[in-house]
Amino acid sequence: MLFKMILDGAKDEERAIARGFLKHIVAGIAAGLAFGGLVLVCLFIVFAKLELQVPLIFLVAALLQFGPIGGLIGAAIHLSRISERTSPDSDDEEDDGPGGGTKSPVVFAPDPSKRAPQFSAAPSPG
Repeated sequence: MLFKMILDGAKDEERAIARGFLKHIVAGIAAGLAFGGLVLVCLFIVFAKLELQVPLIFLVAALLQFGPIGGLIGAAIHLSRISERTSPDSDDEEDDGPGGGTKSPVVFAPDPSKRAPQFSAAPSPG
């Protein structure tokens, strides 16, 4: 229902982005649940000789913790795919960081090894 509301609220040019976003969220949740199941199975294999008396609700809770994390990872993957990192017409490969637009000169901090040692008038404890 929530996904239908998101798709209905999107404009025509945004619909493909919203659909891809929702697909990545669902795929991420599914992958997270699969990974959580794999982790639980591996834990029970590793601790097979122990007598673990874990209630089923704890197993389900441990498994379900992986789902939302996988959904967030899926959403981040989709957003990183659709975001533009550079403009397509720029051929500047050597970007030295953000261009702040400041006109002030660069001033480096003095080297701390060249400073005079500072002494205290108070006696040292000891």
